[in-house]
Amino acid sequence: MKRTTFYIIVAMLAFSCMASLTSCSNNDNATVDSRRTMMSTSLFVATDRHEAGEGNHLAQSLQKVVSTMDVVIPRVVLLGGDYVGKGPDIGKIGQPDFSLDDMRGEIFGTLCPELTDVLFTYGSHDRNCTDDYGAFFSGPHRCNGYYVYGISYAQMAYDTDSLAQAAVALYEEQGDHADESVGPPPEDQNEHGDGEQPQAPSDEHRPLRAYNGIDVTDPFGASAESAAASFTSWVSTLSNHEPIVVMSHVPMHSHRGDNPGGIYWFEALSRAAETHDIIFFFGHNHSLEERGDSLDQNFYLLTAGDSISIQGNQLQGVQRRQLGFTYANAGYLKLGWSMLVTFSDTDGNGLYDQAQLRRFNVLGNDESFFGLTGKRNPYTLKLIHNSPK
Repeated sequence: MKRTTFYIIVAMLAFSCMASLTSCSNNDNATVDSRRTMMSTSLFVATDRHEAGEGNHLAQSLQKVVSTMDVVIPRVVLLGGDYVGKGPDIGKIGQPDFSLDDMRGEIFGTLCPELTDVLFTYGSHDRNCTDDYGAFFSGPHRCNGYYVYGISYAQMAYDTDSLAQAAVALYEEQGDHADESVGPPPEDQNEHGDGEQPQAPSDEHRPLRAYNGIDVTDPFGASAESAAASFTSWVSTLSNHEPIVVMSHVPMHSHRGDNPGGIYWFEALSRAAETHDIIFFFGHNHSLEERGDSLDQNFYLLTAGDSISIQGNQLQGVQRRQLGFTYANAGYLKLGWSMLVTFSDTDGNGLYDQAQLRRFNVLGNDESFFGLTGKRNPYTLKLIHNSPK
């Protein structure tokens, strides 16, 4: 790092720690001075940090964000799973021991710990975290003028609780040697969901892949079936229309065929989008890009009105749907990417009315667009639901 850049980061960090506290809390929004014409807050999002050696760009990514002079320093860091490991997510290579404090150390080397809220959702490589599952984030969390909501790996990778429970039972019986010749819905289904879909056998006869993830103890649900219902129930309790940022390690769109809970979540998020601006972030699919498959870059930023192919179970197949919310890649840290989301109150009424999504890369890749979507970086969303009561 150049000396000038280092001093800029240090100075900005010092100023950040002396500023008034505006990070996530369980309290209502602080009162906004009516003379103030603009209020902003930011959160940093990314996924797939993986091992502490090659591929770990978390600290470097945060340093780049903070050293960019026109950004609002993030008060929330929301990371989307797969913090360690490499290769298949089995054994000690794929699922090594680690502590979430490893990431906190990297984060608080740049951001002020007293002013920064850090949340970790769970990915398939994270089973051997020494902090146990209670240290991970799922469900709702109140922030400064918006909410965040965490989805665990199993809550997208399994469509029903009965299948998730059966997969765990299979692992307990056979361990890492369980039959992996069967698993999620096949990847060669009709991509756009038209035409005849395959008939699904009943749960007790469906092919099953053993699962050893600790997130099946999640209090919000063991699969998309129960977790999406928990999300819908929570949204129904909200008396405001503030935006909701959702982080899921596994995406909803069809590409790898390992996310049959996609339709459950798509329908739940679509209902929530009738009263709240929703921004959904995903990760997980970086390995495809590393092998030269660029298809996922078509999903790096989709907005309301765009069409998307959503993965369902064997009966539902792949269904072409129209989005009523924002759907974006959080940024694969392993490939040098991350994103800053900045909410702004442009009319000074104390409610955020726009959100800017800005991608950063620390490996010199072109930051001009969101993948192959044609949408320029940064991209500003108008928040349509967050209006005064």
